[in-house]
Formats: sequence, structure tokens, C-alpha cells
Amino acid sequence: MAGNAKILVVDDEHSVRWAFEKALQKVGYEVMLAENGIKGLSLFESFKPDITLVDIRMPEMDGLQMLKRVRELDPEAQVIVMTAYTDMETTITAMKLGAYDFLSKPFSIDECMLLISRGLNSKKSRVEAEIATQAPKSSALKGNSPAMQEVYKLIGKVSEEDVTVLVTGESGSGKELVAQAIHYNSKRASQPFWAINCTAINESLMESELFGYEKGAFTGANTSKPGMFELAQGGTIFLDEIGDMNLEMQAKLLRVLEEREIVRVGGNKRIKVDVRLVAATNKDLRRAIGENRFREDLYHRIKVIEIKLPALRERPEDIPLLSRYFCSILAAQRKGAPKSLSDEAIAVLSAYSWPGNVRELRNAIEQSYTLSRDHVILPEHLPVEVRLRGILSLEGQRENASETFYETIQPVSSESIMPAHSQKENIIEDEKTDQLQNKMVATLNTDFNLAEAIQKIVSILLANSTSGNAYSEVMEKVEQELLHQCLEKHRWNQVQTASWLGITRNTLRAKIDKYGL
Repeated sequence: MAGNAKILVVDDEHSVRWAFEKALQKVGYEVMLAENGIKGLSLFESFKPDITLVDIRMPEMDGLQMLKRVRELDPEAQVIVMTAYTDMETTITAMKLGAYDFLSKPFSIDECMLLISRGLNSKKSRVEAEIATQAPKSSALKGNSPAMQEVYKLIGKVSEEDVTVLVTGESGSGKELVAQAIHYNSKRASQPFWAINCTAINESLMESELFGYEKGAFTGANTSKPGMFELAQGGTIFLDEIGDMNLEMQAKLLRVLEEREIVRVGGNKRIKVDVRLVAATNKDLRRAIGENRFREDLYHRIKVIEIKLPALRERPEDIPLLSRYFCSILAAQRKGAPKSLSDEAIAVLSAYSWPGNVRELRNAIEQSYTLSRDHVILPEHLPVEVRLRGILSLEGQRENASETFYETIQPVSSESIMPAHSQKENIIEDEKTDQLQNKMVATLNTDFNLAEAIQKIVSILLANSTSGNAYSEVMEKVEQELLHQCLEKHRWNQVQTASWLGITRNTLRAKIDKYGL
């Protein structure tokens, strides 16, 4: 959304408007400017910005008056109030009128960009929440990673074929969602979907739950009751954790699958059933067969097609998508202004290993959403274990990156020092660049330790910089190569690169534009 987002800046100071225009356009925002509240209000109606930045003290119509009018026109409008006068009364008034946040002058552009990014994320979450409330049940399975794409392909292939499917994967990875996706994309979609967890029902009650019972079959059976196989007639039954089913029930289930008939507990009438079975387990059924805890004939009967669902830690690229999706669901369910996840929180969530998989992630998002008092969920709002382990993991990644710095920057050719598309067109500049690269190659090809390698590189860069610009020239050369290598590492995925670097996506985009990457 950021690249197409509309930003309206209302401030009576020309220098402030000019600075915002340059900075916002540089990262791809569409910008409109106004020097007072009256013009700003007019532009708000015609331009329909995603975020509005308003100065408090302006002639004709001040920022608070404009904020009030804007919120009357659009109760969902996100307005960031700016002022150099940070008295308590003004701040409270602005927030009561519905300001998204408060920005105190003087402020850095990076600070403002971060606030705008959070505001846009919040807006995006609200839109996603509206979509989510109308989404079909089968859409609850989320993920764009290669591993999940393979799962989707299998779901597509087996949905139209009326075969028995075994879904395997760790607890909390979303096996029931796969079963739902199979059902709702099949010709049985208009018929019932029934799910039962084999570990949640007492063994003595399992048979009556699945096949039903007749009146008087046991103490308390005052009336006859159909089981799930009858209730799901024409539809799908999902047996979760089938590996925990006892051997006696396994034998009865096998007979039902082969004969397509059930007999209620306490009855003698055979009832024809037309259901599709999808089973799931987090256990190694082959090992269970070897230990005589699972019937081999049932195993082959339920495993016509197997879908292996990857653990969440095996598809970390899906964590931001899932996190924002769960946040949008909560925003639709809860009262009050919707909340969104900050880029920093997403980075911590992505670094955590998630032993509880998607279920644990959803619980963490729900806890964070409940405890955070701001519109934006920050790392400190995340569950303690997730926050601590996620941050430790991020720190470990950075330490590993530092330890391998020497190997990373040691090039196989001089071209790897600088990206090819950043070379100057001017022949003289090319020659100077080549000479500089050759010096760095010679330096790195000798046996220096990390500290000495950095010292030598900085020395060479300083020797080739101009007086008065040495700091910016040296830092820009290092930063440019750092960004290029990180982008390549993450296959030019800006979200993952920004998360790994610990900067916002907008900051990354600005630097990509700056260096022409």
C-alpha cells in the first residue's frame, strides 16, 4: 500500500511543507500540500488521503478545528497532529478529537516516516479485517511460501477426487484448515463438514459419537441419536489425531470405510453412509504400526493421498502475512479503533521459532492485541517468551553476520565489491572505481583478521575520498554494498530485507532509490 499511499501535509511553514514533499515523494508516496486549514480541508475532500499531517497553530483555521471537521467527514480518517507546543491540554484535546498520533516538533524525518508507516499498516489491517469477515471458510489457510504453494497444489488435485486424505504435521500447524479447504473446494462443499478430535473424546464414547446409538443402548440413552457419519451424510468427516484412536475403534472404522455402512450402538440395522474421510495426525504412524499401536490395513486405507503440512518455522516468510491476518480478524471482532503490528514487532515475530506453530502465533497476536493500549502493537506488547527469544534470535543473526563478514566481503572478482548497476558511466570514474576495488581485493586476499580487514578497507576508502565529504563518501560506499548484498540474500524481497536489517521498509525504499539499486 505504501507505494500508492496518499499523504496530505497541512502546515503554514513553507520549509516544513517543502521538506515533507521531498522526503515523502522520494519513498513513493503521492503528496499534496496546503498552507492553512481551509485549503487543507478542501484538499482532504477531493484528494482523499490515506494519512493527513496537520500543524496545530495556523491562521484562519487551526489544526484542531480542521481535525474536528475531518473526523466529521470521515470518522475513520487517520490524522497525525504536529506542533512545537506540547502542552498537556492540547495533546489531550487532539487525541479526544480522534487524532491517530501526536508528533512534537522538532522531529526527524525517520521518526515521521515510521509513524506514517504504522498508520498505513493500521489502515491496511482495517481493510483486511473487512475482507476477512466476508471471506469463505476455505480462505483461512494462509501462506505464500513455496512450501505452502505445494500444499495448495495438492489440495487442488485431491478436492475434485473423492479419495481419502491423510494430513500430517505438527500440532497447531493448521491440519483442520487443510481439511476444510479440501471440503469447501470439493463437490461436497454444500454438504456438512464435521470435525472430531480423537484425543478429546473418551474411548468408551468414541463409537457412539461416530456411529450413534439406539434408545436403551446404555444407561442414560433415553432416546436414539445419530452419529457423525449420519450427520455428515453427503459431506466430509475430519478425524483429527487419528493416531490416538484405540485398536478396537480402528477395526470398526476400517470396516465402515470398506463397507460404507454403519450400525448404531445397541442397534442391528445397517445404515448406508456417503461421506468422505479426511484424517490427520502429528504422530509417526509407521512407527506406531511397528509398535502395534496402529493397524497397517487402516493406515493404507486412510493414506490414499498424504498432504504434509510444514511447520511454521519452516516457512518464516509467511509469518508477517499470518500475523497481520490474525490482527485484522481481531480488529473486526473487537470494539474500538483497529490495531496494527509495527515493523519492529513483525521482525521479532519472524525471528521466533514457534514450537506451537500457527496456533501459538495466533494466541500471541491475540494476547498482544488485548494488552496493547496504543493503536500500534510494539515488541514490548508481545508475550514475554516470544519477545525474549525473538530478540535473542535477531541478535544472534547479527552476530553471525559480523563473524562471517570477512568471508562475505571477500570477492571472487573485483566486480563483487560494487554492484554492476551502480558503476559510473563516465570512463574516468570507472577507472578510479576499478583501481579502488583492486586495492580492496588485494587487501582482503591477504591474511588479515576481521578488525584488521575493516581497518584496511576504511583506510583505502578514506584515501580515495574528498576533503569535507569523507564521512558521507565512506559510509555511503559501505551502506550501498551492505544493502545490495542483503537484497540479494533475500532475493530482493524488501519486506524480508528491511526486517533482517532492522529498518523500516520505507527507509529501505528510500535508500534503494538513493543508490539506484
